Amino acid sequence: MRRMSTRAISNASLMPRWPGRRPARGLPPTGQAGYRPYNRDRATWNWPTKFQMLFLAAHLASFLPGWLQEPSWLRPFTHAIRLFIFQHQSGGLFFVIFLEELGVPLPAPGDAAIAYGGYLTTTGAIPYPLAYLAVISGAVLGSACNLTITRKYGRPFIRRYGRYIGLTEEKLNRAEQYFKRWGPWTIIIGRHIPGMRIVISALSGILNVPYRVFTPCVLLSSAIWAAIFLELGRRLGPRVRDLLGIFPAYLIPWLGLGLVVLVIGYLAYEHGFLPKARKGAVEPR
Repeated sequence: MRRMSTRAISNASLMPRWPGRRPARGLPPTGQAGYRPYNRDRATWNWPTKFQMLFLAAHLASFLPGWLQEPSWLRPFTHAIRLFIFQHQSGGLFFVIFLEELGVPLPAPGDAAIAYGGYLTTTGAIPYPLAYLAVISGAVLGSACNLTITRKYGRPFIRRYGRYIGLTEEKLNRAEQYFKRWGPWTIIIGRHIPGMRIVISALSGILNVPYRVFTPCVLLSSAIWAAIFLELGRRLGPRVRDLLGIFPAYLIPWLGLGLVVLVIGYLAYEHGFLPKARKGAVEPR
């Protein structure tokens, strides 16, 4: 057996050790194409860390300046939502989540309503188990009603008006094939995307997703959703009231108006304000 010199042993001990892969001869590990070295900081990016980041983002959001908060005319409505939950406790929380899942526009998002319910569990106004069950049952029943309505009226509506918004029968068939392949994961994960819960339920109804598939997916998704935002409200404490004022829905009309202005400006530029050289240009044959 060949012996290694003391110098070779010392040099070998100084070489970096890369878990999972042996360095290639004559090539440092960081220079290998397609190889990404192990990152210890990245390995610690687990769910508790993500929850801490969510808590920090919500805490910072409560300090937003006034021009990012709700307008003054909307404040009585958000106050009414908060007062309704406070007075009716778990029943009020259930009703708010049920209406949102049904597709009824509300002056406060369901996330903030659940967080406010989580804060009320710390004051003793609502027992935590009842608040948790209220959110889950409201989400499951509301989304099931949404599914039933869109299953009956969704496809006729799309057939009649879908061409005006780019939805055709062919696109629906492709979406249906996608749902058949990834349906459960689409529902479970898609419902955690802001603004997609109602859309996922409506699309599931249009594509005739069975109740035996839809209901367990919503049950699992809403259980995770309720646990996250109830805990968020418990950690924020009284400052959770400010989250009810962070509602971007009032920006939608302004965004729509801005889009209309951009379209009008583009059409005016293309048809009315083009330079003469470009207007009179003749395309080469």
